[in-house]
Amino acid sequence: MAMKKFNLIPLISLLFVFCTSLPDESTEQNANQKQKSDWSEMNLNGQVKLIRESTYKAVERNGEVQMGERKDSTIYIFNDKGNKIEMNGYKPEGGLDWRSTYQYDSNQNNIERNIFKPDGSLGVNYISKYDSSGNIIEDMSYDPTGSLNWKSIYKNDNNGNIIEEKMYKPEGRLDWKYTWKYDGNGKKIETNFYKPDGTLTSKQTYKYDDNANLIERNRYNPDGSLKTRYTYRYDYDKYLNWIKRIELENDVPLSVWQREIEYF
Repeated sequence: MAMKKFNLIPLISLLFVFCTSLPDESTEQNANQKQKSDWSEMNLNGQVKLIRESTYKAVERNGEVQMGERKDSTIYIFNDKGNKIEMNGYKPEGGLDWRSTYQYDSNQNNIERNIFKPDGSLGVNYISKYDSSGNIIEDMSYDPTGSLNWKSIYKNDNNGNIIEEKMYKPEGRLDWKYTWKYDGNGKKIETNFYKPDGTLTSKQTYKYDDNANLIERNRYNPDGSLKTRYTYRYDYDKYLNWIKRIELENDVPLSVWQREIEYF
C-alpha cells in the first residue's frame, strides 16, 4: 500500500505499524499508481518543489469558518520528475513526528519507502513490485527487524488503475479486500471494503470539481444507507493549486488545511 497519501484522508489503519503516530500508508492514498507522478496523484499544477501543509481544527465564528487549534503539519519535497523524495510530519507543537523517504527505479516507479522515527531509527520499510507496464502488483511492509508485517496483491485495469487489492497477514491468511471504480478520466469514484469472507463492510463514493479536486466523499453502511457525508471547499493560487481546504462533516466544519507551495 504505497503512499499517495492525499493526506488524504486515512481510511484504512495499518496493521502491525510500530507507532500509531506514523503516517497512514493506506492504499486509499495510493490507488491509481501506474507511472503517474505524485504531482499528478496530488492534482498539482506546475513544477512544485515543496509543500508545507498544516491541518487545523475548524471553528465557526460569525458564520465564517476559521482555523482553530493546529492538529499537525507535513512537508512534502519533490524531485524535478514530480515525485516525492521526502516527507516530514510534525506534531502540533512543532517537533518532528516522523520522516519518510522514497526510492525509484529508472521508470520512476516507487520501489521502496522508509518511515523513520523522530530519533532517526527505522520504523517501517515498504517494498513495491511492478509489471512490465509499470503497474504495481505487489506491496510488502516490514518491521525494523525485517519481519513481514503484511503483503498486498493488486489487480489493475487496462488503464493502469488499481481495481482490487487483497491484503494478507504474515502467515499468508487474507485479512482485507478492497475494490475501486473510476470515471473516464481515471478519477476514483468508488471504494468498497470487504472482510476476508467477502462481506461488504462499507463503501465510499467521490465527486470532483472542474479542477479535479475532491469536493464530496460519502461513506455508506453495508446496507447502502449513508453513514457520513464529507464536503470540501477550496481557495487556489495562480497555478490553480489549492492553498486552503475546508472539510465539513455532515455540513458541520471539521478541519481546515493550509498550504504554502514553492515551485522550481
